Amino acid sequence: MPKLILNFKLKNKVLITFFAMLFLTSLYSQNRIVISYNEKIDLGEVSKGTHFYFFNESRKIHLKSNEINNYIFSTPGVYTIKIEEQDNHQKENCAERHLPKEIVVEVSPIKMIFDSNAISFSAPIIKNRSTEGIVLSIPVTIQTFDHRLAKLNMTKVNSAGIGTNITATLNDRFKELPEGTHVLQYELNGIVTENAYLMFDFIDANGVIQSVSLAKPVIN
Repeated sequence: MPKLILNFKLKNKVLITFFAMLFLTSLYSQNRIVISYNEKIDLGEVSKGTHFYFFNESRKIHLKSNEINNYIFSTPGVYTIKIEEQDNHQKENCAERHLPKEIVVEVSPIKMIFDSNAISFSAPIIKNRSTEGIVLSIPVTIQTFDHRLAKLNMTKVNSAGIGTNITATLNDRFKELPEGTHVLQYELNGIVTENAYLMFDFIDANGVIQSVSLAKPVIN
């Protein structure tokens, strides 16, 4: 009886390990990168035996090795890039990072750049004091491929830093904006309990985080 129980437990562990590996493999194979038009992707150092294949406006593109990091995606769209890595079993290459079989590059028609040097507040953030009523302002430059209105992401912005739970909510009047430079306004809420340097994780129209660090710490 003990042997039967032991075998049953062992089989369960094997099954759990198998499904966990299957789940992780599935996650890894569904790599997705979001960029704006006229931007590149960065896959790091790519081995010489790696080839990339995809279509751009019905034209088949074939890139080798680090050429993928220099390719400019000028046209918005969704690109499925097939990756073929040359098998190399030499010992010195065993530690190389391998890429998935394919990646999806989503090229957005909207480009947003937050001006981290011009962030300001209607009142200072003070330690152990509520930030309710304080307005955060930051300029943002918007460019669109088709020159249409850009729909902004209204998700709350989180702060990072020791002892902070401050969030920032974008004012409703900034839901859609034309091309150009605009000063966005966020309403703060929450408190910080330490004299720490804070960072705000702004979310652009593509759902990509652009982090902005404050030059001065929270005051007493």
